[in-house]
Amino acid sequence: MKLFFILVGVLCSMAGSGLNPALGSNEAPNVLLIITDEHNFRTLGCYRSTLPREQGEMWGPGCIVETPHLDRLAREGVLCTRAYATAPVCSPCRAAMITGLYPQNTGVPTNNEKLRSDIPTLAKILAKRGYRTSFVGKWHLGGGGKPEWAPEIDGGFQNKTYMFNRGHWKKFAQTASGARVDSRNKSGQPDYGVADADEKSFSTDFLTDRTIETIRESAEQPFLTVVSYPDPHGPNTVRAPYDRMYNHLRFLPPRTYGRKDFPVPKWLGNEKKHPVFRGTQMSQYFGMVKCIDDNLGRILTALDKSGKLDSTIIMMTSDHGDLCYEHDRLNKGNPYEGSARVPMLIRFPERVAAGQTYKQPMGTVDVTPTILGLADIKTNHDFEGRNLTEQFASGGGGKGGQVTFLRNSGTNPQWVCAIDERYKLVLSVNDRPWLFDAEQDPDELLNFYRRPGSDEVTKRLARALQQYGIARGDHYLKHPAIANSLKMCLSATPDQ
Repeated sequence: MKLFFILVGVLCSMAGSGLNPALGSNEAPNVLLIITDEHNFRTLGCYRSTLPREQGEMWGPGCIVETPHLDRLAREGVLCTRAYATAPVCSPCRAAMITGLYPQNTGVPTNNEKLRSDIPTLAKILAKRGYRTSFVGKWHLGGGGKPEWAPEIDGGFQNKTYMFNRGHWKKFAQTASGARVDSRNKSGQPDYGVADADEKSFSTDFLTDRTIETIRESAEQPFLTVVSYPDPHGPNTVRAPYDRMYNHLRFLPPRTYGRKDFPVPKWLGNEKKHPVFRGTQMSQYFGMVKCIDDNLGRILTALDKSGKLDSTIIMMTSDHGDLCYEHDRLNKGNPYEGSARVPMLIRFPERVAAGQTYKQPMGTVDVTPTILGLADIKTNHDFEGRNLTEQFASGGGGKGGQVTFLRNSGTNPQWVCAIDERYKLVLSVNDRPWLFDAEQDPDELLNFYRRPGSDEVTKRLARALQQYGIARGDHYLKHPAIANSLKMCLSATPDQ
């Protein structure tokens, strides 16, 4: 009995000091956020395992990348199957990710804008809790500087020696004062050349080395480290031996490439020249993904050897996808799955049970509040994203009926989107509403709007969009065409 009261006293003391007894120690957990750029979720083995083969092997039978280290995060944590870029373009999504606010409220609704300095960020909040905060790699929230090492607008990160603002550089060199881009054009300006890059100078390897150094330098101080790789974003080039590793595969165009038998949503845009499918581009893209996975393995090994692996919240995601020729498009910027859906893996064994699949929608706007929730750090800040900690901790796959919201990058409305665990409703300025059904049409070729049985889900997602627009001050919902589409969805008035 005496031992019982001693234990109760210890736990109460820990609670009173703001420490979390559930963590098993009086130390705050570390945080490692891994961000890739323009990363198609189908290239991760753990995502392919959740898909029918024809969906997982989109570029032909057997055309896959083995990603054992990314898969390990999923196996030992939670895999989110409906995770989306809040705005599927670099800067606005990154701003949402690091602040927990929607892009229209961060000062960065489009690329190359400056993050507002008056709002809290993940780095600022954790620094006040005694964390050593570091950012390694591509930032893209400091305005137009390119590359601009250690940018002036830094989101409050303390250690930013290896933070660069913009660019998809392939080769770096270490200098006495920090890093430099180590490939130059004929005019002496930095370029994206990859010639002679090796396991020390290639961007992914170089940034991994700096990340491991940063983690080591934190010693016993809790750390927040963000490593932001500029790959697998174009140009699709990678160092040897990854540049030839997938040349043997017979890449085929996706099923949605070159289709003339289905209508194309007007919000997709009318490109005069659709990209010609080139398997060599996919081979290089796969090589970039494999290089990232191998380097993640190095980070996990370093954490394991330091004894910090299981006390570190590890989250891996991307700022947007890459269509990789689906729907006759490359890259991003629209609400199709290949563009907007992103990997989202979370490992933290002290709070998140292994082997979970989270099937409810999640947006990158949920990243900051969820990380803080996992770390059991409470703030008075009003985040617009959601803290999903309890849903991950319960292991039940999340409660149903949730919705996440997407919008186009920019200041001029083009489209807005609401997504639940199955459906996706897109309202735009130049087309009728589009409703996608992930179960009946995972290729997103069909519009289920006004089809029999679609009215209820259309109205539900439309109401959610309406409420989001009011609560989050999204003026896109006030555009006459979008407002009219919203009204149509809510009233089910026959199309005019």
